[in-house]
Amino acid sequence: LVGSEMCIRDRNMENQKEILESLSIQLNSPCKLISATSVPGGDINQSFKIQTNLGRFFVKENNAEGLPEMFQKEAAGLEELSKTNFKIPKVIVVNDHFLILEWLEISSKDDKEYWRKFGVNLAKMHQLTANYFGLETDNYIGSLPQLNSKKTSWTDFFIENRLEIQVKMALDSGKVSGNLPSLFERLYCNLENLFPKEKSSLLHGDLWSGNIMRTKENTPAIFDPAVCYGHREMDLSMTRLFGGFNPEMYNAYEDIFPLESGYSERAELYDLYPLMVHVNLFGGGYVRQVEQILARFT
Repeated sequence: LVGSEMCIRDRNMENQKEILESLSIQLNSPCKLISATSVPGGDINQSFKIQTNLGRFFVKENNAEGLPEMFQKEAAGLEELSKTNFKIPKVIVVNDHFLILEWLEISSKDDKEYWRKFGVNLAKMHQLTANYFGLETDNYIGSLPQLNSKKTSWTDFFIENRLEIQVKMALDSGKVSGNLPSLFERLYCNLENLFPKEKSSLLHGDLWSGNIMRTKENTPAIFDPAVCYGHREMDLSMTRLFGGFNPEMYNAYEDIFPLESGYSERAELYDLYPLMVHVNLFGGGYVRQVEQILARFT
């Protein structure tokens, strides 16, 4: 969690020497470590707040195999989001083993002004569009690969690049029963009539409360992206899936970029993707949530 002061314990960074050498080269000055403190907020990487003679930085480490260019993909997503009015942590260094970002100071303040800024920024971000659904490159959602091959149809993109891949993964690993694919197939036949026709929008892709923060300047910041150009309702549904954001955010969004009618009735359709991601990562009760949604739409 970038900017969090909820440090849990000091520990050694595996790549400490390389991290300091990289910062020295990038900042053109010898970098010496003063302290490194673990930061909570993720299941995939080890994260640290480091204090150096050159300032404070946020560091993610991951030496696991099977996640090629994970940090490079994240850095590219942050670069894409830098087109927006959100505060995006600046990438200082990125390679296969670690990602170094600027440290953002968090504020515990909670007010309507912040949430209205967030809603306005999100609406304006969603007005950034492309002539396709997808992205130039694939990336990750959590630790799972996310396919972004370009499509001209949102329905095709959502089925082929999002749902089918997750369903097959869950079936192959035994996390779901054999009848779930047939339920999804029935849904696919109806999706074209359920989604409103809109241009693609720049999406954060994993927009839940753990991937946002309020800076000390009361500015909305976003990070840990799973970027693509997709249907904007996908981001909005993600904000509601795990508790929802302040109502002022949604009101401000609607003032700038009103949603098509019927959103509240179809919102759960978009939840199928993050829920299937959770099925593949964690299993458990997420399967039941998926079945309940499918029952409502098939």
